[in-house]
Amino acid sequence: MPVSNSISDVRDYYRSILPFYEKESVSRAHLAFWRELARELAPARILELGAGFGRITAALSTVAPCVGVDVSFEMLATARRRRGTGRARFAAADIRRPIAREAFDLIVAPGDPISHATTLSERRAILRSAAAALTPGGRLVVEGLYRRRGQVAMPVRRVRHATGVLLIEEAWFPLGVRNLWHARYGYRDRDGDGVDKRASAAFLARSWDPATVRGVFASAGLSVRSLWGDFDRRPFTAAAPRIVIVASRSRPSGARRARP
Repeated sequence: MPVSNSISDVRDYYRSILPFYEKESVSRAHLAFWRELARELAPARILELGAGFGRITAALSTVAPCVGVDVSFEMLATARRRRGTGRARFAAADIRRPIAREAFDLIVAPGDPISHATTLSERRAILRSAAAALTPGGRLVVEGLYRRRGQVAMPVRRVRHATGVLLIEEAWFPLGVRNLWHARYGYRDRDGDGVDKRASAAFLARSWDPATVRGVFASAGLSVRSLWGDFDRRPFTAAAPRIVIVASRSRPSGARRARP
């Protein structure tokens, strides 16, 4: 099995589950958290990595102009059609490549699009690109993929939507390389008309190792300021359901703190 994903691999995965993933993404948006964070930090410009269908980009754009980037042309097309996006804009981009220089006060990565970057060199490239796009006082906030080694089958999730309920089965199988996973998803959409629609797909992902997060970010010119274990900002512990990483650009070596 290959241990890296190409851009076409990622595009093909999301294309194969598109109508199901659109319904699933509603339950994963956590809009209140991202809006509150943006209001607290009061950025002049925001960038979302892995914008998908644009719900979070649209929510953030009520606080400040927000650009959402993604590799999926289909999801971006839906995002652009979404009403009420205010100051939201969308663009297709490979987040491993340079995005901008010192243009954004807040960069967010909900749902961890970095998880598709399974090699350390790719992850560093993404983080360096984000560091270059941050203003000196800006923040990068990553909702990181976190999995404990013993986690395989996950509880079946039920997502209610306007015409029925979506059932989601997922399983994560650890591979030989540390923090590398083969994830399998099964979708069953029960609409009110009594017709079941089904789809399944699999992808390769890399989770974050809490013990090495600071070092990986530091190698890309970023300092980790906080590690949260959930959207309520509780400190991260091994039992946490997720890892939320808050980082800023590292000060150059020898730089002095400005006097008040």
